[in-house]
Amino acid sequence: MGMSNADRGAPLWKEKRDTWVSVCDDCHSPRFARENLQAMDEACKDAGLKYTETFKVAENLQLDGMGEPMPKDLHPDWAGEHVWSLKIGAYHDGPGYGGAQGQSGEFRMSNCSDIE
Repeated sequence: MGMSNADRGAPLWKEKRDTWVSVCDDCHSPRFARENLQAMDEACKDAGLKYTETFKVAENLQLDGMGEPMPKDLHPDWAGEHVWSLKIGAYHDGPGYGGAQGQSGEFRMSNCSDIE
């Protein structure tokens, strides 16, 4: 289970969530912070599902002999670092938080072919 699928209501996460709410409540109400953190947790779960679905499609194309070899300079983001940067962009979609072009929130180059 990835971090984006963790149960944020579990006791383990309560202290961490309370800490984040205390950061957010410098500018927002605690209720607003909790609701938005929960909404972004759901967005991260959705992003994780899309990421998994995409890799499954690519795997099936490769198994069917329709995929093209991936150039070495465009390797998949197996570590999930780029996905994490997209999630940060989901929480704060402004230039100060990676919402600008070329920063987190923008999709990286991928191996595109005629299949798409």
